[in-house]
Amino acid sequence: MTKGEVRLRPRRAGLIAAMLVVLLGAACGASPQVVREVKARDGAQVNASSSPVAAGPAADQSQAAGPSASVAATTVPAGVAAAASGTSRVVAAGPAAPGSSGAAAAVTCGAQAPAGGNGGATDTGVSSDTIKIGATFFNGNYLDKYSQVTENAAKAYFQYVNDQGGICGRKIAFLPCDTAGTADGTQGCLSKLADQDKVFLMGPSLDFNLNTVQPTLQSHKLPWVGDSGLYSEEFQSPWMFPTQIPGQDVGAMIATYAGQTLHIKKAGISYLNDVAGPDCTKRAQQAAQRLGYDASPTASNQQVETSLDSQVSTLKNAGVQAVLFCNDPVNTIKFIQSCQRNGWHPVFVGGFVAADDVPQAAGSYAVGMYGFTGYDFYNSNTPGIQQYRAITENYFPNTFHHFYEQAAYIGAEAIVAALRQVGPNLTRPAFLTALKSMTDYDTGMGLHINFANIGGSQHPSGIMLQADQSLKWQVVTARFSPAA
Repeated sequence: MTKGEVRLRPRRAGLIAAMLVVLLGAACGASPQVVREVKARDGAQVNASSSPVAAGPAADQSQAAGPSASVAATTVPAGVAAAASGTSRVVAAGPAAPGSSGAAAAVTCGAQAPAGGNGGATDTGVSSDTIKIGATFFNGNYLDKYSQVTENAAKAYFQYVNDQGGICGRKIAFLPCDTAGTADGTQGCLSKLADQDKVFLMGPSLDFNLNTVQPTLQSHKLPWVGDSGLYSEEFQSPWMFPTQIPGQDVGAMIATYAGQTLHIKKAGISYLNDVAGPDCTKRAQQAAQRLGYDASPTASNQQVETSLDSQVSTLKNAGVQAVLFCNDPVNTIKFIQSCQRNGWHPVFVGGFVAADDVPQAAGSYAVGMYGFTGYDFYNSNTPGIQQYRAITENYFPNTFHHFYEQAAYIGAEAIVAALRQVGPNLTRPAFLTALKSMTDYDTGMGLHINFANIGGSQHPSGIMLQADQSLKWQVVTARFSPAA
């Protein structure tokens, strides 16, 4: 087995294959025979998984339906919703040993409330039939198309869980708020969600200015799971649990690849002058120095620029062989287009570019460019990726994928896994205990997350893509880690 291969357990692969059949059948209108066969199979699965298993898939009892009420509900194998995209979803009610996935929980929640009820309004944002989860997205911002599909990925997974019947008799009410990417927008949305909507927790989000929310989370004792990790403050707060590698580690990854594999001797860095850009740039320069090459030339830009011709001239005049991008997708595209206008074609190595439209919009100079993704490539065919695509595309057929959208999906999965572990008496402290017991959470997409020590024990890794002659991404490496 190579370093980049994904380890699969036979039961996991079988569960996902069955789930895919059910989703496809539901989308087209499952036949009565299919419904009968799936129900019969699931009865056996539920009986087989009724006892806790130390390191096996979660034992939730799930039902899947199509995207609308007009589609007949069909049943999927037990454990698919919480387990199919990861190999070890069941975790202990208390903290597990570091590096483990935890032992089986004594009580887990399926779709139905237990015979004695679920306790009703057990905490803020929780009622007998609803769990409120808030989120912020920079829709209305210059990157809003990426934000919109990220929001849809979280919606899709939560709707999938609701269509199965929910969690312990409760359905998830997902309450996204549009910030337009401004600091006032982020603060206003968080205030609304915490004080007016009174959400139980904050969930998967893609937003700027998340380095300003920590005091509010602290004062409300409000957890945030699945935030985008664009700021170092997100990894330092005891209330935030990003499901993406830190932006600074993206810099280390692209610099490592440029030095170790491409053997670049002098690189320039094109970076966004806020959000993750500065930290990504600093870490890229540190990695380059360790690898013995120069990455000191830089050219920064603001979020909205008419042209990047001056930035291109700066790096061209510095005599660099390659340009590393600690930039957003839109400005990376603008930079490459400017290079083409100016007849300069260095090697391009992008950090935040794993979306189909980046090379396609950049044009012919993007042929051969490299791009990093922390998660397994969204067009690959591993079981975890297949499940993620099946669910998101079932509810949003016109969606497109990128690696921050993947992070939001994984955030939604992790939330549901923790909610199931808590059982019917749902409180924020109990939720945090369950979440932090996931010390080796297998996302099923290549990354493992330690929710007990989100800022101090992560081991960043990823893969590199390259745009082919048709400007389509192709995987060109196994999974690797940055230079020490």
